[in-house]
Amino acid sequence: MLQSGEFKTATAEGPLMIIAQITDLHIGFEGQGKPCQNVKRLRSVLEVLNTQIKSPDFILLTGDLVEIGENWAYETLKDELASLKIPYYFSMGNHDDRQAFLSAFPDCSFEDGFLQYTIEGGPLRIIVLDTLEPGLHGGAFCEGRAEWLRQKLTEQPDRPTLIALHHPPVPTGIEWMTASPDDPWVKRLSAVLNDFENIVHIISGHIHRSIFTKFAGTTLSVSLAVAPQVKLELADIDPNDPDGRVLLTNSAAGYALHEWNGTQMTTHQGLAPEGEPIIHFDEKHAFVVRHTLDLPPD
Repeated sequence: MLQSGEFKTATAEGPLMIIAQITDLHIGFEGQGKPCQNVKRLRSVLEVLNTQIKSPDFILLTGDLVEIGENWAYETLKDELASLKIPYYFSMGNHDDRQAFLSAFPDCSFEDGFLQYTIEGGPLRIIVLDTLEPGLHGGAFCEGRAEWLRQKLTEQPDRPTLIALHHPPVPTGIEWMTASPDDPWVKRLSAVLNDFENIVHIISGHIHRSIFTKFAGTTLSVSLAVAPQVKLELADIDPNDPDGRVLLTNSAAGYALHEWNGTQMTTHQGLAPEGEPIIHFDEKHAFVVRHTLDLPPD
């Protein structure tokens, strides 16, 4: 699996592992040879991640890497990721094309035709799933992928494990983007995960919103997108009756940081850019931190 640098495990102080997630980049939305706002949005996110005081151990890019699955768009993405100081890994989304992706990232290996693999060597095991089905906007998880996942989980049934995939297998309330509990692929994935008690969290993308819920006995989060966000609207929608509602908004690019402390996963959602600084932790404002920690004045 392609990565920019060697995997490292955080030690000493703080969390055992920090995983950054960026999703739904949709590089090349405006077409080949045209300025792409999503590239600019991606640069904002990468700048934030590159300048974190405590650097993430690695980045998971959870699908919809490009807009139409074209070779040139993946080359553009590859060029943008060259600025990263952090290792990174990929998964496939419904806008992606596996062969075009491989043309830009030939070091990535597919198993049984899918971009599915494990990330080992750290305090948390990560299993990356492939939910792409060409021609479908929604997710897919066939019997072959389900059997592969079961085999991987059976290898280490007691080791804390994070599942990463593009499509969240849950109803989100945003009907035009969501999965149904009755979808065969959702039932198939649930049947596998319910047989194991070591799944500490599931991360996903696709919805272009920050969402937290549960699935198959564990917690699940959906990350904000790099591309524009989906409007928060939980009203029913009739595909045959356009009602003029807003579907997408030009809000800031987003990302997630997942913090594993050895017993639990905590997910943070961030924006890029975050906004103008108001105060810094300097001598003038050191009292702010001491005050919020209920420490006596210095």
